[in-house]
Amino acid sequence: MKYQVQVMEADEAGTFFAECAELGIKSSGLSPNNALDALRENIRYHLEYCPCTSLGDDCIQLDVMGN
Repeated sequence: MKYQVQVMEADEAGTFFAECAELGIKSSGLSPNNALDALRENIRYHLEYCPCTSLGDDCIQLDVMGN
C-alpha cells in the first residue's frame, strides 16, 4: 500500500510533523525521518483490524510530497 504524505518544517520546539491527509493521520518526531517512521507505525496501527494480522514493515510505502 502506498500513501502520499507531507513532512512539515520544524516548529519553534524543533518538532517535525508528517501527515497522511488521505487517512487523516499525523505524527511528529525530532527529525523528518523520525516523524515518517512514527507516521508509518500509526498507519500500520490504523490498518490492522485485528492485532493478530501483523502487517509487515514493507507493506506500507510512503510517497513524500514537497521535498
